[in-house]
Amino acid sequence: MGKWDFLRPYDTQVHDALAAGDLSQAFEVLLQGYQSVVVQYCGALLGNAADGEDVAQTVFEAVWRTLPRYQPTALLRTWIFRIARNQCGKHQGRLALWGRRLLAHRGAITVTAVPDAPLPPDRQHQEAEEQVQHQHQVLRLERSLRRLPQGERALLMMYYHEELSFRAMAQQLRLPEATVRRAVHAAEERLRGLMIREERRDER
Repeated sequence: MGKWDFLRPYDTQVHDALAAGDLSQAFEVLLQGYQSVVVQYCGALLGNAADGEDVAQTVFEAVWRTLPRYQPTALLRTWIFRIARNQCGKHQGRLALWGRRLLAHRGAITVTAVPDAPLPPDRQHQEAEEQVQHQHQVLRLERSLRRLPQGERALLMMYYHEELSFRAMAQQLRLPEATVRRAVHAAEERLRGLMIREERRDER
């Protein structure tokens, strides 16, 4: 199952409503399907959940204004993420170029299965330890991302969260594909270094 498969039913309904000329229905379905996704995306991009919620409102205002011009030749989520990046850029743009962050909540949607029988105590302890380690790792990632330059966060977000190819990123950013590829790899290396420093700091 793909990361974005849960959005397909909403996309189909949006396309059907647009084909029927019902903008209100298309927007209502789009809002149902994408609201939490956009809030999470903006919060990740801005490094602040509260700002993400605020900017998400402007994203959907922009979506409503431009929905009549949407062309289904582009994936709906790609179109929405592009609007979200632009709105986040406007929010941050008083200081510098738009940009930000990576898949901080890469595993945003998780399914927890209830076991048929209780786990043995040693297994319960092991799973508890693994959960604590995972939480520490997520916190290190979030702290490191906040220290990453805005432009590099944006590149990583496009590549990992939006799952855009280097070619698609290059087209959107109007840069050579090789330049984008090098920039993403450099951002990954910088993020890795920051996470190592965060881990060493936690071990003190």
